[in-house]
Amino acid sequence: MTAPAARPLARMRTLTTAIMIGTVSVVGGLMLILTADEWWHVALVAPSLTVAVWVASRWHAHPRRAVLASALAFTEGTWAVAVLVGADIPAAVPVATVAGVIVATSARSRLATSAALLAMIVGTALLSLVGSPESTAAYVAGSFLYGVVFVSTFWLNDIAWKLFTELDEMRASDAELAVVKERMRFAADLHDIQGHTLHVIKLKAAVAARLQHTDPERVAAELAEIERLTGETIDQAQHLVNSTRQLSFASELVNATALMTAAGMEVDVTGGDTRIGADEELFALVLREGTTNILRHPAARRVSITIAADALTINNDGATGPSRPERGLAALRERVAQSGGALDVAHEADVFTLSLTCGRVTV
Repeated sequence: MTAPAARPLARMRTLTTAIMIGTVSVVGGLMLILTADEWWHVALVAPSLTVAVWVASRWHAHPRRAVLASALAFTEGTWAVAVLVGADIPAAVPVATVAGVIVATSARSRLATSAALLAMIVGTALLSLVGSPESTAAYVAGSFLYGVVFVSTFWLNDIAWKLFTELDEMRASDAELAVVKERMRFAADLHDIQGHTLHVIKLKAAVAARLQHTDPERVAAELAEIERLTGETIDQAQHLVNSTRQLSFASELVNATALMTAAGMEVDVTGGDTRIGADEELFALVLREGTTNILRHPAARRVSITIAADALTINNDGATGPSRPERGLAALRERVAQSGGALDVAHEADVFTLSLTCGRVTV
């Protein structure tokens, strides 16, 4: 059974083979019947034509060289006899067909092979000098034309077949690449959902552990918040699977501010209008990733979030030491670029700045 991906190629193979069989049968059989002076001329060429049709029906499968050599010997012998008895020029079709298949299935030296086979056909046509020298010129020209037509047809069909095969392989590669890209997108979204929330849960668990003996009410509140965050993460993961997840920048801003404030940081938000519009999810993703990165710098004490219609800037102090690999920021930068925006990172002294600029102005 043909695999779905291979069906177009299978149809193309069937179509081209049927066309070649029809061409050989019509040109070689029908034309010979219409032009033959004697009925036995047709009978003489019929076995050779049958062999040619069989070879043409299997040219895609690249018959073994021994099979092709035997077919060539038989059709060439028939052609030689046909020339000697004065059969008409379409009797050259069987040997021209086999020659075309040999050229199309040759791995190398196709030009030299074509020249040798055409020379053989033309040389055989010169046998007409024995019985009817007056028709030799027509025999030579006609047989050469048949040879060129069939060799060129099979050769060009083979080139076209290889192009179709390469296009099908490219289509399969594109489909596989699309699957890989979708998996990467899913992985990035999953990182966005779970990476941030797990950092929040870790921080709140640490707060609850530190205050368990001194502030039971605060511990209960932190545990309740952990339960809420866990439930939200589960819901978002389910939405992600169904491709229905939609982040809210307003919610992310509230959560980020509360989280960093709870961690002892001073948070300054400028431009509090959170109606981001079409770019809301990008703003939310950048804010979430920026918050996650800030939590990795326990020395941070001041955080500034500046919101504009088409830009978002987050900077924090306490970013001491060499910069670490971006990881999540690298994937996020690529995602922003695909949406026509830009995500820039700057690290000067102990200040780390994350800047989002959208490719279009939103209202």
